[in-house]
Amino acid sequence: MTQKNIFKKIKQSENLPQIPQVMLRLIKACNAEKISIEELTGIISTDPSLVSRLLQIIGSPYVNLPKEVNSIKTAVVYLGTDTIRNIAISTSAMHFFKLAKNVKTFDIVGFWYHSYKCAVIAKKIAEENGYSSPDEFFLAGLLHDIGRLVLMQNFPEDYKSILETSVSEKQILLSEIKMFDADTPQISAWLFSQWNLNPLISDAVLFINESTEQIESALSHVKMLHIANILAKPDAVEKIPEIVPLTDIPRPRLEQIVVLAEEEVEEISKSLGLDLAEAREKTYEEAITTQIKDLSLFFGTLQNLLQANDVESVLDITQNGLKILFHIPRVFYFLLDEKKNMITGFCSSKDKSHKIIRSIAIPLSSQSSLPVTCFHKQEVLSSLKKDDSRKPAISDHQIIRLLETKGMYCIPIYSSDKALGVMVLGVDEKTARDLDDNKGLVKLFSKQAGVCLQSIRFYNEYALRIHEKKMEAYATLTDKVIHEINNPISIIKNYIETLGLKLPDKHPAQTELSVIGEEMNRVAGLLDRLRSFSRPRIEGFEMVDMNHLCQGILDILKKSILMPKQIEVSLSIDPELPKIKTDPNGLKQILINLVKNASEALDKGGKITVTTRFLAESAKIMIDEKKRIPGSIEIEVSDNGPGIDEKVRETLFDPYTTTKAGASNRGLGLSIVYSIVKELNGMIHCQSEKGKGTRFIITLPVNSSKNREMGDFNCNRR
Repeated sequence: MTQKNIFKKIKQSENLPQIPQVMLRLIKACNAEKISIEELTGIISTDPSLVSRLLQIIGSPYVNLPKEVNSIKTAVVYLGTDTIRNIAISTSAMHFFKLAKNVKTFDIVGFWYHSYKCAVIAKKIAEENGYSSPDEFFLAGLLHDIGRLVLMQNFPEDYKSILETSVSEKQILLSEIKMFDADTPQISAWLFSQWNLNPLISDAVLFINESTEQIESALSHVKMLHIANILAKPDAVEKIPEIVPLTDIPRPRLEQIVVLAEEEVEEISKSLGLDLAEAREKTYEEAITTQIKDLSLFFGTLQNLLQANDVESVLDITQNGLKILFHIPRVFYFLLDEKKNMITGFCSSKDKSHKIIRSIAIPLSSQSSLPVTCFHKQEVLSSLKKDDSRKPAISDHQIIRLLETKGMYCIPIYSSDKALGVMVLGVDEKTARDLDDNKGLVKLFSKQAGVCLQSIRFYNEYALRIHEKKMEAYATLTDKVIHEINNPISIIKNYIETLGLKLPDKHPAQTELSVIGEEMNRVAGLLDRLRSFSRPRIEGFEMVDMNHLCQGILDILKKSILMPKQIEVSLSIDPELPKIKTDPNGLKQILINLVKNASEALDKGGKITVTTRFLAESAKIMIDEKKRIPGSIEIEVSDNGPGIDEKVRETLFDPYTTTKAGASNRGLGLSIVYSIVKELNGMIHCQSEKGKGTRFIITLPVNSSKNREMGDFNCNRR
């Protein structure tokens, strides 16, 4: 239903409320500089139902008037014009509150309590600011939610469903917009215009629920009613710091106004025979329950975040938290890649578009991308808020299309003021407003995710740096050892050669000299092997068919190593695997070492599998620049052997670490593998579990170069 249609239907309805003329006359009379008791009594007497109600109130024990007071005129003398006016207006207003009778689940007493308290506070604030017609603000406060009652009267079944599915005021307003294309303040302001009330008061009702930031630039009428509405709520005292910028009234006086309003509402409720205890208890209970629920969900999610030990877990937990707290259907992430100066896409593997999202990257130089703007400014941004100065990027359109929502809501992920990425939420107008209303919680949520991501990144980088320094120390020590040993080896070899020349060819010592020479060459070979660990020789990068190279290596190893031990070997290749730019000799050495290690860990009859695959998600499409980053491939060498002990895995790539028995195994194979992988700009990690085998997984870029980037390693239990 459109907004135009809803107003037309209400106007045609027999249930359109008419403001009692007695209320207008009372307000006008009480605003006059001079008013006689007779004139005020005459106005009240024109409404028989009002006279009857006032006489009933006068006789109430709550009012405690002398017994001789039995007329309106006498009551006016005793109570004063202000009290009589307020009682009259409140009694007349009860006409409107009866409009909610068609929705029995609606708490009309609580509704009246908030409305009357807002009216009292609005009047007191107007008086503090020196306005000549404070009763206009009283009327605005009293009837600012009249639109809700009108909607209930005209659309009872629809409104009943809203109350059943909405637990907070914010949710009710959003549901009204969704169902009627207009909310309570819009209906109320429209009614004020139908009653020909002050247009400034009508505007104050219309904008009563806007944010404090928006209200700051509004007219004083809007500010005062906005303040009154906030102070009429259960958490009024806590909200005072938010509204202090909107008024010159000191905070202590605002607190005093709230207390005085409470006392006045209490008195008038007694005179009207209303029991506010239950309404107040329910209002506070609902507010506290909602707060506790939100905080419990937040801290529950925070606890899960603190227990996450990898990036994927942090992103999944964050998404679940957003879904529970704000009913967000889908979340995409764009995380910083500093080396390539871009943000790259991530999302849950359960998301149907995860392959596409993980293939997307946005350069940080893109000036039109909303996620990039959010990243640079570290501000929450929404595509649903029009910005004529910014033409949406191609990537914006594609992301929104993949989210399958009307728009996207971008939240910066940061830690200690360092930007780490952006959360992109799929939203419609209702969800975006709800997120805006809870911006503080949203930012806190995002910051905690950022802290966890930064912590994981720091841990990984720290572990890598420690390993790099350790390997560098080993390499430096090895170089010194090789240098020191090579000197005497060279001298010994020279003496052996000289001695051989001095002796006759058939001298018996020639055999012994030959043996010594061979052993010295073997020592030199061992030293050369040590050098390959400390400074692997990468001879040159060229295009390599990885599938073909793996097949050739396995064919050689089958005959020399695997078949004698009855080890079965298989190759599972990815036919879509592209050629990669790398050093083929380095790759051969890696594969030979890993397959040889696996065979030595197996008993007879074991199995080794070599697998190649193209990591499609690693290939990034720079949408806005129409470029493509080729991505990476993966080579896996796995066995079904006994697995590797957890303590050994912690130092698996360190030199002289070995899982093999016997003094002849020096534990350099994996160190050499690690060093070569690093030189090839790749990463290697191990997954193993006792009794369930071991997997070594190598990741290499499709397009590499001799300019080595820092590699990575990880050793996890499978």
